[in-house]
Amino acid sequence: MRLCYYVVVRTTLDISDEAYYIAKSIARDRSRSLGRVVGDLILQSSKGGKGASIQMSDYGFPTFRCTRPVTSEDVKARDDQE
Repeated sequence: MRLCYYVVVRTTLDISDEAYYIAKSIARDRSRSLGRVVGDLILQSSKGGKGASIQMSDYGFPTFRCTRPVTSEDVKARDDQE
C-alpha cells in the first residue's frame, strides 16, 4: 500500500522590513500568497542567480556557492568587525 502525504510546513521568518514589503508587493501583484512568493524566490535564487547560490547536497544539507572564494583575510576582517 502506497501512502502519499502533502505536508505544509509553517515557520516564522525574521526578515528586514524592506524584504517583507518587496515580497508582499510581488504577492499582491501576482495574486499569490506571501509564503508562496518567498518560497519561489528562495528556489529561484538557488538555481544560479547572481551572487551566491544555494544547493542541496546528496545528504540533504544546503551548500553555498559564492561568486568568489572566501579567503583568510576575509575571515580576519570579519572577526575584527565583531
